[in-house]
Amino acid sequence: MNNDQITNRIALLYLALQFCSEQMKMFTAGERICINQERFQWLHILSEPEAEPRPVSIAIEAKISNVIKLIETHKFKPSYEDPFNNEIVNTL
Repeated sequence: MNNDQITNRIALLYLALQFCSEQMKMFTAGERICINQERFQWLHILSEPEAEPRPVSIAIEAKISNVIKLIETHKFKPSYEDPFNNEIVNTL
């Protein structure tokens, strides 16, 4: 993945988590942990490109896809910006 794809993935994962927090509980606590682990690993990869990604499981990825469809249907906008946006911008 290039840096743009990585930042888009980080943003997508954050949006999915925010939808779950603000609109509809879709993920278990364990799934949220896995999603955050992937987010933080991508953030790490932006500054250490040789690091290995830690993608979520296929089952969680399917749930993320369903949440993204709901986000598009409901035109959801999160109440808060990703607190790591500054980190992302500073690593690029």
